[in-house]
Amino acid sequence: MKISKSRYIQLIHIGQGQLGWDDDLYRSVLQKMTGKESCKDMNVTELKSVLEYMKENGFEVVTKKHSRKNSPITRYKDDKTQLDKLRQLWIAMKYRGYIKEGSDQALLNWSKNQAKRLNKSVAIERLEWLQPKMLNALIEQLKSWYVRAMAKDMDELAPDLKVLPLYKEEQVAAQRYVFDYSGKFQRCNVEQLEAALNFTGQMLGKYSEVHSV
Repeated sequence: MKISKSRYIQLIHIGQGQLGWDDDLYRSVLQKMTGKESCKDMNVTELKSVLEYMKENGFEVVTKKHSRKNSPITRYKDDKTQLDKLRQLWIAMKYRGYIKEGSDQALLNWSKNQAKRLNKSVAIERLEWLQPKMLNALIEQLKSWYVRAMAKDMDELAPDLKVLPLYKEEQVAAQRYVFDYSGKFQRCNVEQLEAALNFTGQMLGKYSEVHSV
């Protein structure tokens, strides 16, 4: 099955997150392998070589069937505890592929490292022991990470969406969910970015025969 350029780019961004590469390391790898520092400037052969290199270094691509349903609930309802909200964000990031492990233990490991600076360098051994102030700080930190990851994907995918032969109703939806935020995805909230990614993924999937390379 052929993979579209946009899908290669998405997988590479997911791989960057899984492997824990910061932007400097990420750009240096791209430059070393292709002579280019941005995925959008590469052709499919170059993207494929970068993806294979990531796999050789531990990136695990999870293949699964995607439905057209929304991502796991990340709406912050009043009846949810702060710990529920933290878990929902963690699960949503796993669903998107931005983190490798979505378990409570993985969340605890991350939270312990982050919470030490808020607890006089004393580690927290259980998620339930996190104080409200710590939970709020971790939620905001995780939301910022999630937004950065989604915004980066949308910056790469929005141009691909723009060239699709969308029907009139789809064009209206594309304007609402994506193009109104072009160039300012980093300022969007979680819900806006999830909606943009959901819609973009659906359209790229629907028109894959037109858009594939």
